[in-house]
Amino acid sequence: MIDIGIVAAYLVLLVAIGLRGGSQVKNAADFTAAGKQYGTFVIFATLSASFVGGGYSSGNAAAAYEHGIGTALTLFGFSVGMLLIGKFLVPGVARFPEARTVGGIVGAAYGQSARRLTGFFSFLCCAGVVGAQMESIGLVFHSLLGVSARVGTLIGCGVVLLYTTFGGLQSVIFADMLQFLLLAVGMPVLLVLAVIAGGGVGAVYDALPKQLLDPLNDSSWPAFVSLFFSMMCGEALAPPYMQRLLIGKTPKQTARGTMWSGLFSMPFFLVTAGVGLAARALNLTENAASAMPDLIVTLLPVGLRGLLMAAMVSIILSAADGFLNGAAVSLVCDTVLPARPHMSDRAQLRWLRGVNLATGLAAVAVSFAIPHVFSILLLAYSFWSPVVLVPLAAALLGVRANGRIFRRAAVAGFSLCLIWNVWWGNPFGIDGCLPGIVANFGVFTVGVRRLQRYRSPQLGMRVR
Repeated sequence: MIDIGIVAAYLVLLVAIGLRGGSQVKNAADFTAAGKQYGTFVIFATLSASFVGGGYSSGNAAAAYEHGIGTALTLFGFSVGMLLIGKFLVPGVARFPEARTVGGIVGAAYGQSARRLTGFFSFLCCAGVVGAQMESIGLVFHSLLGVSARVGTLIGCGVVLLYTTFGGLQSVIFADMLQFLLLAVGMPVLLVLAVIAGGGVGAVYDALPKQLLDPLNDSSWPAFVSLFFSMMCGEALAPPYMQRLLIGKTPKQTARGTMWSGLFSMPFFLVTAGVGLAARALNLTENAASAMPDLIVTLLPVGLRGLLMAAMVSIILSAADGFLNGAAVSLVCDTVLPARPHMSDRAQLRWLRGVNLATGLAAVAVSFAIPHVFSILLLAYSFWSPVVLVPLAAALLGVRANGRIFRRAAVAGFSLCLIWNVWWGNPFGIDGCLPGIVANFGVFTVGVRRLQRYRSPQLGMRVR
């Protein structure tokens, strides 16, 4: 009961954060946390809390338990992507001082039709990721508290909806700071205690089937490389992350926080994979999906168990809240508002809160319909990276194009991704996101070069 009380107190604290934040949200700008007001550490902590969700924690532990270390190594693709973004793309944010969303950048670079399209696909991507987190929180509550997975999903969704709907991004950032501290300390502590319980590193190593330490176990080099690049590009510059990049005080501080987050992710992925391998060595469960929560429940003493339970809950909620807010902001600010430019500020706030609530409920339905975290994540990525990633990165790098090029590249990327996954059935074990990105890049590059050849001789200017 003490452990359950600790988790309940933590959930109540998150709700209180949301209600307090809601009292300070008077307009749409407050909800989106507009303004350059956050420094390096806040950017680092809130970015890290946002990307560390169910797939990258309990999902990674489950994959390591069942298939070995390979999945954790492919997740390094995400880490590399964050480092590259911090080094090369974050400085480009300064080119769009008025933007507060991904669509704001895309609209300034390629026109309002591109902005509306970006808002719609951003919404689909974010809603899909939230669905993945909702399934994860259901499994976590089932393993930790003994409730059914669907009841656990409803509990987790209810808490997230309360503090994100009322408090907006400001409450999300405050909650992320608390959640980051819990996950950054809690997961390494869990791994250390699991290894001690297993008799030390040597004993755990000897107890593991050696194929689990082979990165290509149950896989192939094409599939491994494909998943690495899917992880590098799948969430790159996704709406919740771009929101963080747009609220930093200076590009230099934002870039530093982004690169810190990329570096932090590498040991974190290894730690969570290590938790899954330790659970396999201890033979605590036959269900890979519950490896991490079962380890917490079985191994830890009262009190510490409650704190680690709260840490695991925080991991899931920290990703869900950012993507939930990103879905609402993207759809309202980049799709609805351009179509209704005279909407009052009060109406904008009502729309933001309404879409936030509706998206959370829809995410629950998605999590019930598709019972695999990584399947939901890869589906969500197909609405983002093959459509928006290349033109968005190009805009940040200062490449000039137009709305027609954006639309053609988006159609090419999304179409090939869909054909690759649905009609061709993932040839060679390669997910369609990667071919979709390549198609988008090819069409975008050809369009830009043709535009340069057409305009430069006649107008003597850079392509707009």
